[in-house]
Amino acid sequence: LGDRLAPFYEPPYAWYVRVPDMLAFIRHIAPALERRIANSPAAAYTGELTLDFYRGGLHIVFDKGHITHIEPWRAAAYQNEADASCPALVFLQLLFGYRSLAELRYAFPDVRVEHSKAEVLLNALFPKKFSWVPG
Repeated sequence: LGDRLAPFYEPPYAWYVRVPDMLAFIRHIAPALERRIANSPAAAYTGELTLDFYRGGLHIVFDKGHITHIEPWRAAAYQNEADASCPALVFLQLLFGYRSLAELRYAFPDVRVEHSKAEVLLNALFPKKFSWVPG
């Protein structure tokens, strides 16, 4: 009976995506990130979020749920005070919604989140989402 009995389901394709300029890309999608923050427990958040990609990172400043500043960041030697850390290529899975933060923490021991504030922000900014590109 095939599709008449049960609709056809095709699991999402795992896209291979690179971002040559993470800073510019995050700035470009900032309005979408602000909308996600507005509809989350972190709505109206004022503070900072520092992400370490082990060879650089990002420092994001929020004011009442709006992103006011995004700049490159690098940890001082042996003094990593980032809110969250992960390899840059692993972060892309979070950024594009392919994997949730919990899934990445389970699969990769070098994905670290230092406190609950960062976890709430990361889950709000980068939720797992189904991606489909018509072709």
